[in-house]
Amino acid sequence: LAMMAGQDLLTNPIFGFVFVWMWVGLVPISLLLGQFWRATNPLRTIHSGLCALARVDPERDLVALPARLGVWPAAAGILGFAWLELVQPDRTTLAVLRVWALAWLVILVLGAIVFGQRWIGAADPFEVCASTLAQMSIWRRVGDQLRLVNPLAGLNAWHAPPGATAVVAALLGSTAFDSFTNTSWWIRVVQNSNLPTVLWGTGGLLAMIIIVYLSFSLAAAWMGRYGSRPAGAYPRLMVASLLPIVLGYVVAHYATLLIVDGQRTAINFSDPLGRGWNVFGSAEMGVNSAIFNYPTAIALVQLCAIVGGHVLGIVCAHEKAVALLPPDRALQGQLPLLLVMVGYTCAGLLLLFSP
Repeated sequence: LAMMAGQDLLTNPIFGFVFVWMWVGLVPISLLLGQFWRATNPLRTIHSGLCALARVDPERDLVALPARLGVWPAAAGILGFAWLELVQPDRTTLAVLRVWALAWLVILVLGAIVFGQRWIGAADPFEVCASTLAQMSIWRRVGDQLRLVNPLAGLNAWHAPPGATAVVAALLGSTAFDSFTNTSWWIRVVQNSNLPTVLWGTGGLLAMIIIVYLSFSLAAAWMGRYGSRPAGAYPRLMVASLLPIVLGYVVAHYATLLIVDGQRTAINFSDPLGRGWNVFGSAEMGVNSAIFNYPTAIALVQLCAIVGGHVLGIVCAHEKAVALLPPDRALQGQLPLLLVMVGYTCAGLLLLFSP
């Protein structure tokens, strides 16, 4: 309602809903509630409704979706959404957001009609992002029971689909790029250049994601020299070890955004059309930004998130490497991956605290 009939103002809650609640908020929701987005995905609801009207099975497909496709379409979708959020200059205008939302709806619903609901699980960037991070959830279904589990237990048991490495690289690389664009070096170079800002942003975003993807893939492929599987199989087998690092980056870079701008969005929910309404009684409330009165505490949390995420990632990588490689070769096989993860740690801290 706010997107289609609201006013084109920053007080329109749709912008905060999409960029704060829906994107950043999916992280804590997926950690706490597991496959929440899959269960509530509006695309699945729309497609199921259309199938009910047509009296066909929602899982029925007209064309079989190749298994090797995996979640590669979602990786492209995450890249597209990251470009919208971080590069598109008019992202906080209704015209731009409407076009992207319509494209998201049409591509995924029509794809589900052709390929079945499996297409949504393969191509929806929000569902794939949430489902991937839900591998660290404290909840796991065991048979017919829902049980509390060690959040790291599911990582090394996760059978990552094809394209999962690209998905995780897009998540990590886009977060790193967001931090990189706030450095004085980047701002100075872009401002002094004759090239369009959009071109700089697009190139920088692609470069950061490619760096993450190639560095991790090459380091993991090194394990093929010591293991029994082809070298190309190891990046997908080891990609779960990057998820704690992604979580650490998200906490460090976006926690304050979610806390403060999340409040502002909730306040604006009461007036979705900009007509002075107070539907939920929140319009008269103010944003509590007291968290910014404790910069030392914020910096400490950011530091612990980055370092803690990398430590957990290294522990997961070590456990998985020991399981995949012969005992006498496990150390040599995982050394390049260890160096890459230490490099991620240093780069993350440098980006976080650089002027």
